[in-house]
Formats: sequence, C-alpha cells, structure tokens
Amino acid sequence: MLKSSFTRVLFGAVVAALALVASLSADHSWGPYQWARQANPFTLTVVDSTTVDWDDEVTNSVRDWSVSSVLDMRKVEGSTDGARQCKPPSGQIRICNLTYGFVGWVGLAGITIDPNGHITTGYTKLNDSYLNSASYSSWRQGVVCQEVGHDIGLDHQDEDFDNDPLKSCMDYQDPLWPTPNAHDYDQLEAIYAHLDSYNSYVTLGETDGEGGGDSGGCNAPPGKGCNKLGFGPGNSQSEWGISLGRRGRHEKFIRIDADGTRHITFVTWADGH
Repeated sequence: MLKSSFTRVLFGAVVAALALVASLSADHSWGPYQWARQANPFTLTVVDSTTVDWDDEVTNSVRDWSVSSVLDMRKVEGSTDGARQCKPPSGQIRICNLTYGFVGWVGLAGITIDPNGHITTGYTKLNDSYLNSASYSSWRQGVVCQEVGHDIGLDHQDEDFDNDPLKSCMDYQDPLWPTPNAHDYDQLEAIYAHLDSYNSYVTLGETDGEGGGDSGGCNAPPGKGCNKLGFGPGNSQSEWGISLGRRGRHEKFIRIDADGTRHITFVTWADGH
C-alpha cells in the first residue's frame, strides 16, 4: 500500500512537472525553482573542482553570470577528488571535469530541490572524453555557461534549431553560444523578484571551499569498479529518473526520493546519441 501510494505521488509530481515545462517554455525558467534568499543580490559560491585546463571557461562563466543584478557568483578552488560523482557541498554549486567515457553525454547539470521548491545544491559535469577532442573544442565555453545556467534555475531560452540564433548559451544552436544574453539576465530578475524567509545557499566564508569530498565516490574508469553499469553515481540514465522530454541534443530528467526531495538532471548529448 505504501509503495502504491508513493507511486501515485510520483506519477502526479511528474505530470505536474511536465505541465510546468509546457507552460513556462516561453520564459525559459525551469519551473518555479530558484535558490531561496532573503535579499538581492545574493552571493552564490561556485566550487571549482576542475583541472587547470578548464580555468578560463569556469572563470568566464562565473564572471558572465555575475553580471546579473540579482546574483553574484564567487569562485573558490575545490578538490578534484570525487569528480566522478561531483557531490556539491550543501548550499553551493560544484563544477567538475573528468574523462567520464564515451557514454553519450557531453555535459550534465543537476539541481536538488527541497520540499519548498528551492534549489539547495547544484553541480556541473564536463566530459573530457568528448570536450577535449577537436570535434567539440568550440563547445567548451558554451557547455559550461549553459550547465551553470541550469544550476541557477534557467531552462533553454529557445528549442528551435532552425530559427536565427539568439546569441545566448541557453539557446539551441551548434555550437553553443559562449555567453548569456540580455534576456537571460531579464529572466533571472523575474525568477528572483520575490524574497524568501530563509537562505538555501551558503555564503562564501561559511565553508572551506574544498568541494566536499563525496565519501569515497567512484573515481575508477568506466567499467572498472563503479556500479554495475560502469558509471559513477549520477552518470547513467538509469539514475536520472524519468525523462521529461528530449529535443535534439538536450534532455531533462526528474528523480523523486521517498522523502519528496527532487533531483533534476539536464543532459547535453553527443552527436549520434
């Protein structure tokens, strides 16, 4: 009976999420989700757990999103340990890179949502197996920009591959544009127009910035000691939950825990997947 009740709750939540996707596509927010904060602008810590060859792209994206009038991002250096799982510290965003393998996806972004609908953690994973190749070199900056945009509550600004590019990293185009545009900043102002009674982020200085190891998360190469699918936690489609729809290279998934915690995963697929 409990299992049946939970299944009905899960189904209802997924239906509601699908309705939100349809109704909010014009303004490109990802449902009602945002970081809770008691004042604007708020300072969101980004733990940089990437290797040195990603320094420019991460620095550029932190700077570009901080142009927003409601949001300031501050980068802190974090450990590269546990990059396969890339578990973010509570109240922060973490960015990792690794040769995750030719597993189909180029980049991932994930957010965790509390029962009040507020983001409590975010992460971005950059798959060097693709992004270090010549075929994807022009995607590197755009992938970082878009995945971090998802981490702060933005959906894709446009999902039509055939119209004129909007010159935004949140637009569907090949390759991705490397920066946000004015409409992205306007959308952030709309998302964060109201204030909350608590903060779901952790201010810089309240953490050591190490990126929180992940309790021995799997860093073995794919197929060499991770879970039965050969991927570390969070890197395989079976772990992302139910698909909320795919268009071209991009797909969204939702997983809902028994306690109601929601996990949203945004996937950028490689060519041919």
